[in-house]
Amino acid sequence: MATAMENRRYPRIHREESLSLTLLPARSTSVSREDRLYLTTQDVSVAGISVELPSPIRPDTDVELWVALLEEHGTYHLYGTVAWCAAPDGQLLAGIALDLERADGRLWSAHFDNDGSLSD
Repeated sequence: MATAMENRRYPRIHREESLSLTLLPARSTSVSREDRLYLTTQDVSVAGISVELPSPIRPDTDVELWVALLEEHGTYHLYGTVAWCAAPDGQLLAGIALDLERADGRLWSAHFDNDGSLSD
């Protein structure tokens, strides 16, 4: 059986970045600022982000993200879907698969080299 590392399309880069995450409703209802979570990334890749969570989020939940990359890379408006949520080593984490076709997805992916590493 393949491990999660073997199934990843791109390498993960350990980075602690700030972001806001909003859970998107299944139906078209408004989302308020109070619905936002302010989180820290565990790691990032061109196609996904792992975040530390205060409480579980159900997989397949659509999310909207605002990610501020340090080192003058800018702030990115992204959309994605929670791929998994687990507590390895007692720390609650979620993996978010990014939709690079929406919002700033293409700008986000432009900051990664062909091998998936974050370019300077």
